[in-house]
Amino acid sequence: MSKRDSVQQAGRRTGTPAALVRGARRRTAVLLRRYAVPVAFGLIGLLGGFAYTLFATPSYTATAFVLVVEDGEQPAGGTAAGFAQAYGRLAPLPETLAWSGRPLPKAPPGALHEHVQASTSPDTPLIKLTGRAESARDAAGFANAAADALVRYGRSHSADTGVRVALMGVAQPPGAPASPNPPLNLAVGTASGMLLAGLSAAVLNGRAGRRGRPGTPRARHRPPAAPAPAAEPVEVR
Repeated sequence: MSKRDSVQQAGRRTGTPAALVRGARRRTAVLLRRYAVPVAFGLIGLLGGFAYTLFATPSYTATAFVLVVEDGEQPAGGTAAGFAQAYGRLAPLPETLAWSGRPLPKAPPGALHEHVQASTSPDTPLIKLTGRAESARDAAGFANAAADALVRYGRSHSADTGVRVALMGVAQPPGAPASPNPPLNLAVGTASGMLLAGLSAAVLNGRAGRRGRPGTPRARHRPPAAPAPAAEPVEVR
């Protein structure tokens, strides 16, 4: 058989379906060995995010707005934006919420600060009151009760402050919970898994490098050499 015929025959053998399958298996095995840890951690993170989405208690948020304006009949002791900052800090307090004419949804004692939050801007006299609860109706109830309480509280002190608080918008029950958020939870879980995979790979590579580094050979203790026997005197005749 000539050399050309042998090369063609070897090419036909390597191009057979069985050879292609063996090559694909080898490549797949190499890829699995190389990326098994990142894929495993990524799947664990993905499953963790999916489990949180399924079993986490839903949380709804609703928002009401109030505006602090200067009262023309009374001189203002400060800017309306400054009073909005002060009223925003007072809004979540139980003493302020007690001014509300609207009924507050049921909440554990001392947990009102978890259901009512206020945010303000230093440039505008607008106060954003956010209610948070496990149901959409209660979330809107917390926000509207906080807004009504702040309006009544500001009205009772308008003679001293020179400003009044006006309701700008009532909160409506939201149509969907703010959390859990399935796309966000899945993305965060997967990213956390990949981060753990990277950290574990770095740790394993560091340990492998330390094991493969040649150490300094220890000096062996040799017993002291025995003294050479003294030469016997030679008698000269």
